[in-house]
Amino acid sequence: MTSPSSSPDPAPEAPGTPDSTPTCDVAVLGGRLSAGILATVLAAHGARVTVVDDGAPPAVPQSAMGVHASALIRVIAERYEVPELAHLATVDGVREHVTTTVGAEHAHSFLYHRPGRPLNPDELVQVCPPKGSPPDPHYYRPEVDAHLLRLAENKGARVLRGAKATEVAPDAEGVTVRLAEGEPVRARFLVDASGPDSPLVERLGLREEPTRFTTSTRTLATHMRGVRPLESVVADRPEEFRSPVAWSRGSNHHMADGVRLSVIPLGNHPEPGGDGPFGVTLTVDAGTAGSTANSPEAEFREIVSRFPTLAAQFEGARAEGEWTVTTRDQHSVREVVGERWCLLGDAAGYVDPFISRGLSTALETVNVLTWRLLRALARDDFTPERFAPVGEFLLAHQDANDQLAAMAHASLRDPRLLKSVLFVLEVGFRYGGFPMMIAHARFRSTGDDSELRALETLPHTGHVFPGHEGFYRLFGATATICAQVRAGTLDADTASERVFRMVREADFVPAAFEFRDPSVRFLRITPVTMLRLALWSFRGAPKDIAPLIRGGLKAVLRGG
Repeated sequence: MTSPSSSPDPAPEAPGTPDSTPTCDVAVLGGRLSAGILATVLAAHGARVTVVDDGAPPAVPQSAMGVHASALIRVIAERYEVPELAHLATVDGVREHVTTTVGAEHAHSFLYHRPGRPLNPDELVQVCPPKGSPPDPHYYRPEVDAHLLRLAENKGARVLRGAKATEVAPDAEGVTVRLAEGEPVRARFLVDASGPDSPLVERLGLREEPTRFTTSTRTLATHMRGVRPLESVVADRPEEFRSPVAWSRGSNHHMADGVRLSVIPLGNHPEPGGDGPFGVTLTVDAGTAGSTANSPEAEFREIVSRFPTLAAQFEGARAEGEWTVTTRDQHSVREVVGERWCLLGDAAGYVDPFISRGLSTALETVNVLTWRLLRALARDDFTPERFAPVGEFLLAHQDANDQLAAMAHASLRDPRLLKSVLFVLEVGFRYGGFPMMIAHARFRSTGDDSELRALETLPHTGHVFPGHEGFYRLFGATATICAQVRAGTLDADTASERVFRMVREADFVPAAFEFRDPSVRFLRITPVTMLRLALWSFRGAPKDIAPLIRGGLKAVLRGG
């Protein structure tokens, strides 16, 4: 077994009696994306891995990836020397090696709706990646998850499909996983990525009741065909809805007071068109009871019918497969690591599907867990202290995701407040990828992953732009303002003006970002934007942001 971080000797066999002799090094519960990636990497490095997959779908399926998640997959593929994983980071890679059912994110659009009124072209924001950059992929999760399990098998993992773990028993020497059928699995270490009904969480009583999360939403999700392209729905007003990127070339996030509806195209590449499918995720206030609660299809139709543009877009749409329904999305645990075990993905808790932060967090956790686990296997040292930083890292990410989701959901009260929040988030996203790009570029040139490991301890980890005090204060102030709106102590107009003003006055937000005009509808990074940003980094940027800009742009130009 090898580890890129430590180059350890092969893992020794763990001692044990006949009843406690490990049948594998690592047991992984769950067969979804993060579990499949972890199992693949561990097996590729010589670990004996057993995956126990009951075949259950994700509690809240997430098709959208985004720039950060795609970048994380590239980092994991290169850092842990599994080049096949990099296929998942690009649309063409997925099409060629995984499945032709894949979407392309050429833009992500946020569109505000009011009951009984057609969509107002002044109440939308489209965010476009840099011109010429390849689009990030949208996954058809059933096929991507299945592909990862096959890849793990090809690397040597044992995959028990359709196997249900009924009991998990950790002890000082390892973990025993008992199955509904078949022989139990004995492992030196357990990673439980099973989902909200984690048997380990149940066994150890780890569930937080009530959850510590502030966000309170529930979700209905499915795949659909026959969803009309937004262009055709607003075809009678072509000039009003003219956009830099066609609406169907990326995700559409329809927003209304208390309602978010994400429409993720999975058949829009190389050109938009065809009959889908689409990943459709409807998220509403958890306290809002559906008028047709026993039928998710009927509730979906009732909510969509309130908004004329949405009603037209979904008029001929039909669900494909079962609906996934939650009564509340949020659940949490008190601890995510312990003696011989670690929780991952939805088993460790879940916040909200907004901009797929849960998926990014799961991939981040895989990245910080893997090198520690490879080293622990090699040294036969599974002390909880070794994995404690993973727990702190994951819990910090969850809390940051909760703050973000609660802020975003509160902003749905008003389109201007929503836009002001999107401006804050876009500032974070534009800078937030730079630290990992720089560390990844250094790893590529030297083979040393110390800068990647240093990212784990950045201040304010888990936020969209970790490590920067100014953005952390801006984000926190915006979250406080949105909480006041949610509580009814501040009106949305005043709130939006305060947030827009904070963005204008932030010394780390350059004029090149064009966030000083609240009427801006299209946010796009062009070569001119990057040139102005580079010049500003030498001529006026604060000292705590200038080196980051220069290093990040250098990594971008080198293909980072």
